[in-house]
Amino acid sequence: MKKLLRNLIPVFLFFGILTGCETTDPVIDEAQLNIYAQNFDSAYASLDRYIAQNPESGVGHYYMALAYSQEGRTVQPVSDRKPVYRNFRESILTSRELFANAEEKPAEAGQVNDLVLNTWGYEHNASLDYATNDSVMASVDEPLKIAVAHLENAIIINPDSTLSYDVLSQIHFMDNNFEQAAEVLTQSMELKDPAPAEDYDRAGYYYSQAQDTENAIEILKEGLEIYPDTISLVQKLADGYMISGNTEMAISTLNDLVDRDPQNPQYHLVLGTALLSETEEMTVAVSDLYDDIYDLRDDLRNASGSEASEIESQIEELESQIQANIEEIDELNSLAESELKTTIELRPNDENAYNALGVLYQNKGAILFSQRNYSDDMDEVNRLDQQAKELYRMAMENYEKTVELNPENRNAWQSLANVYITLDMQDKYEEAIEKAGM
Repeated sequence: MKKLLRNLIPVFLFFGILTGCETTDPVIDEAQLNIYAQNFDSAYASLDRYIAQNPESGVGHYYMALAYSQEGRTVQPVSDRKPVYRNFRESILTSRELFANAEEKPAEAGQVNDLVLNTWGYEHNASLDYATNDSVMASVDEPLKIAVAHLENAIIINPDSTLSYDVLSQIHFMDNNFEQAAEVLTQSMELKDPAPAEDYDRAGYYYSQAQDTENAIEILKEGLEIYPDTISLVQKLADGYMISGNTEMAISTLNDLVDRDPQNPQYHLVLGTALLSETEEMTVAVSDLYDDIYDLRDDLRNASGSEASEIESQIEELESQIQANIEEIDELNSLAESELKTTIELRPNDENAYNALGVLYQNKGAILFSQRNYSDDMDEVNRLDQQAKELYRMAMENYEKTVELNPENRNAWQSLANVYITLDMQDKYEEAIEKAGM
């Protein structure tokens, strides 16, 4: 960002542009003098007469553009200059077209690009002071809004330059206008062939900040089609999928990251937590299914005949759903556990990995407790109870490691409190409650 904001455009003195072309036409001479004296209405009137008398000449339109260029600088507030600069753009394009078709080129024909660059550079450079110069920024209200206005003027003057778009995008970002930052950057990207990978990276980030996950995902996917080996784009795409709730695509994308750099602990951590997130939703679903079965069992006590048969069928269907969910949870938990343990191997003091393992073991134990509560077989009840408590002890060990690494982690202390009370560790429970601030 700082590099772009340092890009000043060379600007020539107005006097140099005005005297760079000598004419012998009294109407043009009069217009030049009026432009120099800032008598713009008089200049326009003279130039209108000249254009009417010389419709095939680009000279009148060139000086009309010069007049608009100079008048634009005098208009306040800066945001009100747009109509003047639109007139400038129309006049300069007309002069360029007429000069191109002329058999003999006047001196002004060689000054067209300089006039465009000079006018554009004036507005572009003015914006930078309001975005980077502390003393200038302190002298006005909402300096970034003024910087934006200058850059919008610059883009009207020279819409083919990507530099003003890029700077405008970054100033919108500085002003926390993330949606506009993304929109302007994508306009800049359309002018490039192709846009660099860092533009796709920034656009994805801007859209994410604007909470426009759909467009963030699309721009990142587009970037990866051009730059498939750019890891930062893959990372942001995975984040976008996670935010949108598309965990399956996030996991697939993260697996690709791990394959590219298997020694990166952060990739293993993010993949492990993504897998864990998927199991947490399914764990809640299993608990809800058990609640539905308990309700149906109550109904079954008062039912008979076909009604009882229908309820029994519903219970069997729910039991089948529970079993399918548990099998999928076990598979995902196994993958998540592996990724989180790998994270700790690569980064031994990773607080987040230990905490995630605590959640994983606690969730596994919670499912076993639900199965225990549902079973009518006392042997199975005792077996499930022992297995669940063993998992809770594993969760406890990981939560305790978490708070050892970060004693201020209140969420981990709260999780520890829940584990302690389940394991009938009253003294530790009270300590954890206090640490959690509950």
